[in-house]
Amino acid sequence: MKRLFPALGFALALVSSAAPAAPAGNGAVVIIPIRDEIESSIVYVVRRGIREATDGGARAVILDMNTPGGRGDAMEEIMEMVEGFKGETVTYVNKKALSAGAFIALATKRIWMAPASTIGAAAPILMGPGGDVQQLPSTFQKKISSAFSARLRATAQRNGHRPELADAMVKETEGFALDGVTVVKKGDILTLTDTEATKKYGKPPAPLLAEGVAADLEELLAKLGLAGATIQRIEPTGAERVARFITAISPVLLLIGIAGIYLEFKTPGVVLPGVIGVLALLIFFFGHYIAGLSGSEELILFLVGLILIGVELFLLPGHVLPGFLGVVCILVSLLWAMVEKLPSAPPLPDAPPLPAMAVFQAPMLKLAGALIGAGILVAILLRVLPKSKRPYGGLVLTRQLDKEKGFASAETRSELLGKEGIALTMLRPSGTARFGEEVVDVITEGEFLPPGSRVEVTETRGAQVVVKKR
Repeated sequence: MKRLFPALGFALALVSSAAPAAPAGNGAVVIIPIRDEIESSIVYVVRRGIREATDGGARAVILDMNTPGGRGDAMEEIMEMVEGFKGETVTYVNKKALSAGAFIALATKRIWMAPASTIGAAAPILMGPGGDVQQLPSTFQKKISSAFSARLRATAQRNGHRPELADAMVKETEGFALDGVTVVKKGDILTLTDTEATKKYGKPPAPLLAEGVAADLEELLAKLGLAGATIQRIEPTGAERVARFITAISPVLLLIGIAGIYLEFKTPGVVLPGVIGVLALLIFFFGHYIAGLSGSEELILFLVGLILIGVELFLLPGHVLPGFLGVVCILVSLLWAMVEKLPSAPPLPDAPPLPAMAVFQAPMLKLAGALIGAGILVAILLRVLPKSKRPYGGLVLTRQLDKEKGFASAETRSELLGKEGIALTMLRPSGTARFGEEVVDVITEGEFLPPGSRVEVTETRGAQVVVKKR
């Protein structure tokens, strides 16, 4: 314990080492990076950037975007925050804004492109645990595409973009043309290059989607008339980096947590495996909470599970039900924390039932993998630890004490086999029981039994009498 607190202090120092930037001054420009896959941890970065821009009275917020897309729920939150900002909002497509990135770009009032950049391909898909696209029933696919299309059209209209483009980015359309030029063919999903997005149509001529092309952010600021503005770049803080790291190693934390709790059940009183397991799962929830992947509900359910397991171990040993419910609560909380919810849709789709299973597929596979890995780890530990000298080796006698070496075993109690009796004390798992007029020291196979339980002798190992509940 003496070493634990300095370590925690050092970890907290690392988390808080990235001090927040000074608030944006009046007329400043806040640049928020949206890089790589859009996930819930990015929501925290964007939220902090929008808050600092709002508090400091910034003139504009620029989203420096290069993303293939990502989670729908994270996208929805970012869109709402961006549209809630009262100043100028600009997306700079700095290579690509695909899928969820296209949604977010249409939530800004202005869009600019980098050379050779692309935007579009916003059809909703469900990714499998290996990164492969999951096939959904056509009815459900149409339902989700229709909801996304309506959401994107409304967003485009509010921010002065062409709603028909938004519709064509989400679902296969009948195709449409402007000034006799086909913008998207029938049955295609729209993706635009920088040249296509900035091409002008109509009278008076207006860009199809993006206002223009800028080679870099400095050129973009000049073209927006913001060359002399104070620039504030938002970067991830230490806590956000730690959260990303924790979510990346979450399968390992699940494995350690499950294995630790199981070992505590098998070796009650040793304490250390249980402590390590609980700490690993608490770190799992800490990272997912900071990253925005889970809320307080999941953590509360996890703590309820721990309390129920504690009741089973210390208050009602042998009753099974509290321990069973505790394990169920813990497993459900872990699964719930990893489930991705589609925007504007219930956690469990109402019909058909298959998509609900598809939504749970990746978390269930991760949890199943952790359970299998924990089983393998426990099997290895049970074989290795007794042979090691520390810390468990001293608790296990490895030397054979046979007659050839001069050791005599205690008298066997084989006459007790099959006899029934009453537990006089709590069996944890050892204690005493009465068989007729005789009081005998007994032990269960690991089951905890309260006083008064009826027991039966199932095995004798020398002087050791093994019983089970009748």
